[in-house]
Amino acid sequence: MKIGEFAQLCHTNISLLHYYQKTGLLLPDYVDPFTGYRYYTSEQIPVFFRIRSLKQAGFELNEIKKMIAAQKSDTEILQLFTQKREALLRSLHDLELAQQMMSGGNFMPTIQFVSKDGKDTAFLPRQHTDDLSLLYRTLDQELSAQNYQRISFFEITNNMISCEVLKKTTSFTPHETIDLPFENDPSVIGKWEAIGEFATKEDFLQNILPLQNDDTLAREIYFLPNGERYWCYGWTKGMLLIDDGVSTTQNPYVLEQHNGEEYLFVTFKSYDYCHGGNPTVLVLKNVDHNRYSAKELSRKDDLNLPFVLDKRLVGSWRAHSFCKTKEAFDPEHRTCNPYWSEVTFFPNGSCTSIYREGEISGDDKQTWTKGYLQRKFNHCACAYEIRTIDGIDYLIIEWKSGDYRWGGFDTDYYVFTRSENCN
Repeated sequence: MKIGEFAQLCHTNISLLHYYQKTGLLLPDYVDPFTGYRYYTSEQIPVFFRIRSLKQAGFELNEIKKMIAAQKSDTEILQLFTQKREALLRSLHDLELAQQMMSGGNFMPTIQFVSKDGKDTAFLPRQHTDDLSLLYRTLDQELSAQNYQRISFFEITNNMISCEVLKKTTSFTPHETIDLPFENDPSVIGKWEAIGEFATKEDFLQNILPLQNDDTLAREIYFLPNGERYWCYGWTKGMLLIDDGVSTTQNPYVLEQHNGEEYLFVTFKSYDYCHGGNPTVLVLKNVDHNRYSAKELSRKDDLNLPFVLDKRLVGSWRAHSFCKTKEAFDPEHRTCNPYWSEVTFFPNGSCTSIYREGEISGDDKQTWTKGYLQRKFNHCACAYEIRTIDGIDYLIIEWKSGDYRWGGFDTDYYVFTRSENCN
């Protein structure tokens, strides 16, 4: 059907469909090369309404594009809706807290600490609001700001809410052995959705929102047959084993049934634990018990790109900095002791990289063509660009680490300068 008919059936306008085509979100099924007319199919109507629903739910277009490209199922989409709802609830609670403090003229909630029998307890007056969810959130935020960790569920009285707390005074990097003998546990094999990190198990059971986590928490964790490791995860019976590249930890788990669903409660040695606190509780919900493999889970790029010479790229480059996004790159900020320290591009499409563990070279391992470094050893085509700032060329290359290949996160970026420009 022509674009006008498709727009009518979708209750939208043609200009929006043009925009979706331009951004790669929804492409016409066929474009007539002579007339330029765009044609769509009836099968694309549900795709349009899925895009509209996701947009109305607050997802950005680039997020929606990734979901559509990944062909996520309705179940997976609903899980993303739940995660978005939790994020919006956190924002709403924070807004309500700010409003309460502004209207009451009190910009800092007054927390009282009492020590008894070797235990510290924090008390927060209920003078501002009777909204328990808001009070819980307020107490957790203020405890974190004062470097305390909540280690119990909340006690509620008419005038106060309270909880046991632990003052975090030291930080360390755990290096626990993760080379444990494998013992099978068929009940955990498969895919698990990460519900969130909680201060206590009771928080989850009482529908308290998860802790405010950073963006490194995986959306899903897989327990692969025979304890096969992927990304930073491995396992043996009763233990989730994590190697994040800095620390290694043993994280005990227990399997429980709640409301007809299977959950894993993992004693999680995350940020608080590494800063002098107790482990938190990572809650995982079972999605399926399929027997996945690390190879099939990894994202893979098309590496069959023909060689095209880019004379600007040829030569040796040394690492300048590492950044989460290209927009975050600052020529004045230089990262010391990078993991990827040097890369050399040869005119025939060969290249050599120097990493902390040593050198990677050989056309069976990696090659390059105009616009891409093709890392064959991990199936990644890493796009690059060269920017000239104040007369200096900066090579910005996608860094598709395990976070990208297995965790579903966006790529990070390494920035290099020509070796002759390095001090």
